[in-house]
Amino acid sequence: MPKESVLSIADKEAIKIEKLIFHIILTDDVNPIFLEEVEITDEQQKFFRDRLADASQGRQFIFTENNPPIKTLAEEIINASDEDFLRISRDITSRFRSTHTSSMNNGVFIISIASIHTRKLLFLIKLDHKKVYEYKLEGSKALLEEVKNTFSEDKTAIQKVALIDINTNVVWDVLVFDRSCPSGITKYFGNFLSVIPRETETDLTKKAQSCARRWASSHKDEGINEPSVYKNNARNYLSSVDNFNSEHFIEAVIQEDDKEKEEFLRNSFRDFMMEDGLYGQNFAPRKDILSKKENKNIRQTAEGVKIEWEGTLEDNNISISDTKDRQGQYKIVIKTSDIKDIQ
Repeated sequence: MPKESVLSIADKEAIKIEKLIFHIILTDDVNPIFLEEVEITDEQQKFFRDRLADASQGRQFIFTENNPPIKTLAEEIINASDEDFLRISRDITSRFRSTHTSSMNNGVFIISIASIHTRKLLFLIKLDHKKVYEYKLEGSKALLEEVKNTFSEDKTAIQKVALIDINTNVVWDVLVFDRSCPSGITKYFGNFLSVIPRETETDLTKKAQSCARRWASSHKDEGINEPSVYKNNARNYLSSVDNFNSEHFIEAVIQEDDKEKEEFLRNSFRDFMMEDGLYGQNFAPRKDILSKKENKNIRQTAEGVKIEWEGTLEDNNISISDTKDRQGQYKIVIKTSDIKDIQ
């Protein structure tokens, strides 16, 4: 079954650049300036590999049709010869330039084939570069160093990233980061890639809220709190932000006085989010679907007794032990001023 997960930490560490080229894009020139080749040293190989790893997360998208141009070109370029790689990279760059006819800064368009063991991925990156015009006549080596410096000095220079996976072992086709539209994708970039979001903002909002509860429910042996604590923290975060950020979400959901325990639980939750396909996703949470119904917590004992409440355990005078006692039993205590006979 195809996995929802994006690249894991182990995957990112195993990234190897197989091929890399970039071409120059100028605002006052309809046609890109194509470079013939870019030779990279071992040091530069590591540098660009690390940058690709940084870029390997984003909103999950799928192609809109069976054989859109970029999907076809991605399938061709993955195992292309050096000559064909250069030819196809020019085709892809020209298509990107032709679909981005509005205001766009000077820069370079990077095309790279990267491998993770036997898996191959296509990276496309638009990097703003203020000095690119000065270096267009000085050859690729001078420009390569400038591009590297820009990567290092200005993270905001990375404007658009698309990671394309043509394998069938994942449910997404493309991971997208678009600085012009942090919660999704601009019309121009979407048209260039021929993609639509795999999941809606509503789907992702519900997924984010349930993710915290599902993680807590499946990791009770790690000494965590009652799952509703993390679910409520998740809901509070989703209700208060305009754009979902994975690391900020983790920090909001996992809050412990013991910092060592906090780091352990955050790492555990991060791994769970990666497997769940939520980590790295950029979207605008739908606050209108965070209703009271979504805020309800329901627990059922082995004997079939159900407990329902909204909000925190403390506000409802409920306490549920995190671990079993010596008899292998959880302890539930409910304090109340009245009990009604409903049925």
